Amino acid sequence: MALINNSPSSTAVLRGLLALASIHRYGLQPQGFELKISAIKALGEASHSAIGPAEALQHVAAGILLCSFEIHKASCTSSQWWCFVTGVRQVLNASCWLPFRQDGTFTALLDWVFYHETLGRFSLLHWRPTLHVEEEPQSAVDSGLCIFVDKLIPSSSNALLWLFKQGCFHLATSTDPTECIEPLRALAREIQDTTLLDSPDPTLELFQLSILVYLNRMTNSALEPNLTTQARITRAFTIFTTLKSCPRQLPLFIIGCEARTDEERCIILELIDRTEAAASSRSTFIVKALTKAVWVQDDLAGERELDYREKMDAIVSVCSLLPTFV
Repeated sequence: MALINNSPSSTAVLRGLLALASIHRYGLQPQGFELKISAIKALGEASHSAIGPAEALQHVAAGILLCSFEIHKASCTSSQWWCFVTGVRQVLNASCWLPFRQDGTFTALLDWVFYHETLGRFSLLHWRPTLHVEEEPQSAVDSGLCIFVDKLIPSSSNALLWLFKQGCFHLATSTDPTECIEPLRALAREIQDTTLLDSPDPTLELFQLSILVYLNRMTNSALEPNLTTQARITRAFTIFTTLKSCPRQLPLFIIGCEARTDEERCIILELIDRTEAAASSRSTFIVKALTKAVWVQDDLAGERELDYREKMDAIVSVCSLLPTFV
């Protein structure tokens, strides 16, 4: 897509790719930001021309590359990553009538977009200063990507993300968890039944475990007994001890917040350190800082059990800008 021609759309993809490569290779420095600005200008120029399937996918690719640029060294200094996700979603909405070719490239690109968009919904659920982020009304099935995501299911990763996003919707539209117990209980059953046999990667199991733990905590243990949830947490910590790194930050954050003993907390901190040492690692500054903040609150509470949702809202809202857990 970056080299297919010299059009503004191709230029946007190329400059976005080079910007991400620059920050990955050299860290924060002027060249990366110049390439990012150049990519944005190319997207603006491309928007004045007719957009067909190829151009639409180039716009999506450029947008998600710029989103990745923003989150690679995220440190609560910019929430532009969500602006790029929103822009990509708008492109897909406007392009839903285009005859996209269903192939591996198309599916992989949409997987990438849907992953960021879904985890953004998790951040928005707990980040209280949401007045700074313009949002359009959502429904359980009417998301910006539903037209396309339906075609991607039933892969294990998309099935889990799709169910998790529905869970976030139910939680976002109800301040009383008892009002959405039944739909969340049905979602939890579907999440448990999602087969993970098509991937040997333990990351999928970590997502499955962490989502189930999270939903049960958010509903005050109304979905399953605490003993079952504790068994899931124990299993997740066992997986953590076998990993060289954990580049997916949502399971690391959710399970990390469950660490109660010094041994469990050491497992989390050592895994974060190993992850940060990997050449391709994104910044784990936010996850590490927020997880430690949760531990402090739990320690201060002593034997008293804090309300899970209030605790998560308070901790995530410490960030001045929308955090990312991708």
